[in-house]
Amino acid sequence: MFSTDAGSHADDAMADEGFAGDEGVGGIGLLPGQGSGADGMQSEADLVAGAVAGGGVPFSGDVSAAGGEQSEADLASADPEPFFGMQSEASTLTGVALGPGLRRAALVCVGALVGLGVLFWGALALYFAYRVFFDSPHVNPDMPHLPDARPWTAFYLVGALWGVGVGLFGLTARWRPRLLLWCFGCLVTAFFWPAGVAASAVAIGWRRRDLAVSRRVAVVALAVLVAVGGPVWRFAAPSSTAKAVAVGSDGDLLGTWRSRSGMSVVLRADGTYTAGALAGGGLGAGDGVPASAGMWDTESPGGRSGVRLQIEGDLSHSVWFDVYRAGPDLVLCASDDPANPCQVVLRRS
Repeated sequence: MFSTDAGSHADDAMADEGFAGDEGVGGIGLLPGQGSGADGMQSEADLVAGAVAGGGVPFSGDVSAAGGEQSEADLASADPEPFFGMQSEASTLTGVALGPGLRRAALVCVGALVGLGVLFWGALALYFAYRVFFDSPHVNPDMPHLPDARPWTAFYLVGALWGVGVGLFGLTARWRPRLLLWCFGCLVTAFFWPAGVAASAVAIGWRRRDLAVSRRVAVVALAVLVAVGGPVWRFAAPSSTAKAVAVGSDGDLLGTWRSRSGMSVVLRADGTYTAGALAGGGLGAGDGVPASAGMWDTESPGGRSGVRLQIEGDLSHSVWFDVYRAGPDLVLCASDDPANPCQVVLRRS
């Protein structure tokens, strides 16, 4: 039988031998299962003391004080396996949304449309430039006082040049999606270029934070000027074609009316007329009346005035003239072609 003291001395000797072989407390980590705790686990204090004294990093199997599980940082850094092979939520959303390849293809398509728009507006710019600088003012000899249409055509020339300029800017600048889409929108609305120019000026003034206050005010003032002046230029210009009008009274039509072909009509205040070489609406092609006299009156169908000449007082045998305004002048027009209402034109002399 061994005595109790002998067993106690043997345990002390084993403990001393084990610690005597250590180079230091931190030089060797205690193996799992060794320790001073009651459950055979190394205590938290011993782990910290060993790491600090030895200068080493605890092995990958470090455990917590309570249950031996990995720390939250280790769990966060780990790459867990997908659950039943499913992708994560972010991966799923990325797969559903447009990928980089599709976005790049869409950007290329928009760029191609911008390039076609530049070609289209370039051709129109050449056409409008010819109309403005080299073409005749298209003076109608029957209506010499019609306004010149070239200033009105210049409005569209500016729009075509705006379309070409903004398109080239979008193609030569960095192909950023927002910038390219903005240029495409300006190309589509180039006929209404005052809106595009004004909006672009406001956008520049808003995004350029480094602009001085005075320059920003100047940009906004330019935008307002273009937004107001452009529509005035386009819609307030006098018409370059004759338009059917209504007269206030028969007195506005009294006088002698003549055409370049030799026709003449004299309208009197008593409702009578005399005419020579009469032709026009109501007469067949090639028909004409060398000289006639009779009654005349005015009618206003559809809000437009017209003059009816009753040849020899016969209502069934009459000639109809529409009243048109060509610039500041009133003219009498007759035609058997609705597409060309002023084949025969009489001007007041």
